[in-house]
Amino acid sequence: MAPRSSEMCAEWARRVHEAQMKRNPEEWEAAKKRIESARDHERQSRKCKAAKNHSILSRALAAEGLRQMSSAPASEHMAVQARWKSAQEHSTRHVSEFYEQMEAPRAPEVLDDEEDGAMAEAADLMGADVVALSALGNEGLEDGARPSSGGVDALLAQLRSEPADANECAAKFMLYEGYAQEVEQMRGTLMTFHEETCSTVPESVAADMGKRVKGIDSTEAMGIPDEAREWFVFHMMKQAERNNVSMARILEDFQKKLEFLAKNDQQECPVCLEPFEAEGEHAAATLGCCHKVCKECWETWSQLMHGRAFCPLCRHEEFLGEVAARLSESGMSG
Repeated sequence: MAPRSSEMCAEWARRVHEAQMKRNPEEWEAAKKRIESARDHERQSRKCKAAKNHSILSRALAAEGLRQMSSAPASEHMAVQARWKSAQEHSTRHVSEFYEQMEAPRAPEVLDDEEDGAMAEAADLMGADVVALSALGNEGLEDGARPSSGGVDALLAQLRSEPADANECAAKFMLYEGYAQEVEQMRGTLMTFHEETCSTVPESVAADMGKRVKGIDSTEAMGIPDEAREWFVFHMMKQAERNNVSMARILEDFQKKLEFLAKNDQQECPVCLEPFEAEGEHAAATLGCCHKVCKECWETWSQLMHGRAFCPLCRHEEFLGEVAARLSESGMSG
C-alpha cells in the first residue's frame, strides 16, 4: 500500500474519533453483538472451507495414486503408495494446524486463503502436476456434472479385478484403506462441525444442514452390492469416493451459507462506521482473529502504529485511547 501523509492519517483519526464518540453505550452493545456474530460465522466458514479443501485434496491424491499405478510396472506400485501416504499425511497436518490457528489467538494480519499452497505442496510430494491434481479433485463436484473420460471413475475401474501380482495388490489395497480412513475422519469432522454450528445459525438453516448431514449415513449411501463379482476393493473404494464427494458438496453449501450470514451480520466497518463496499478502500478485510474492518481503516491504523497494529475490536478501549492520543499529537483534537 502507498503510505498516507500525516495529514491524511490525522484526518482519519479525527473521523474515527467523532464516529465512535457519537455512539451511546446501548448502540455499542448492539453493535458488538452483530460484530461477534459475524466473527463466529466468519471463523466457521473458514473452517468449513478448509475441511472442504482437504476433502477435495484427499480425493485428488487417491485418484492420482491410481493414475500413477496404472502407468507404472507392478514393482513400482509400493513406491507410488508411499508417495501418496506422504502427501496425504501432509494434507492432514495442514488442515489440523489450520483448525488450531482458528481457535488460538493470532497476529492481527489480514487473512489470506491457504488452499493453493496446500495443493501445490501435496502435488510436489506426489510428483504430480498441480493443475491436473486440482482438476481431479474438483471433477464432477457441481450437481449434475458428468464425469470426464479418463477421470476419477475411469481410474477406479482398474480396481474391478483383483491384481495377481502381490506388490500391486498390496499397494492398491493400502491406498484404498488409507483413503477410506480419511473419508471416515472427514465424516467425523463434518458431524462435529454441524453440532458446533447449528446453534449459531437460523432455525431454517440448521434444519437444512441437519437433513443433509443425515443423508450421509443413509442405507443407500452406505450400501455395497451383496453379490458382486468384482474385487471387493473396487466397491469399497467407489463407496468411499461417493461419500467423500457428498461431504465436499455439503461443506461447500455450508460454507456459502455461513459466508452469507457473516456478510449480513456486519454490513459496516466497526471503526469508521462506513458501509462495507465490494472493492476499494471500504472493502472488508478479515483479520487473524476473524474480526472485519475496512481496508482504509486497517491500512491507516497499521501505518499509525508503525506495523505493530492490534485488532481495534479485540482491544477496543486501548484502540480508542491510541486514536485520541494520535489526534492530540496532530493538534486536531479540539
